[in-house]
Amino acid sequence: MLIIKPVQSKELQAQLCALCGVTYRAEAVCYQAYLGEGPDDEDTFVGISQFTLGEDIGGRTCGCLYDLVNAPGVDDEEALFIMGRQTLNFMDLTGSHEAVFRPQTETSEHLIKWLGFRDAEGVWYMDLHGVFDKHKH
Repeated sequence: MLIIKPVQSKELQAQLCALCGVTYRAEAVCYQAYLGEGPDDEDTFVGISQFTLGEDIGGRTCGCLYDLVNAPGVDDEEALFIMGRQTLNFMDLTGSHEAVFRPQTETSEHLIKWLGFRDAEGVWYMDLHGVFDKHKH
């Protein structure tokens, strides 16, 4: 089972960022992912998502995804996809209905496009309006 939850302390966020080889961003929200047997069983650390909410980007209020990375020794694109979609849903629920992805580490274009981003003049962009509505077809 994939377990994704917010990192509760900035100290842990800094440690997980260092472990995953990404820049720690004190202003960012961070999710952590684990594989385990149940919600309290964090057996194998899978990776992190680090992002900000409500950024003014070109006059638009956007969420900004900076990092979506596996832990060292882990290669699980599906887990990153699920964590990325959860991140985007959270952005949408908290009022950032548009998102940009500014990967700070090498990220596969396949994953970026699979998440729903498109290249808009050199910026990975996604309109979140309606994406997570349960009645959307």
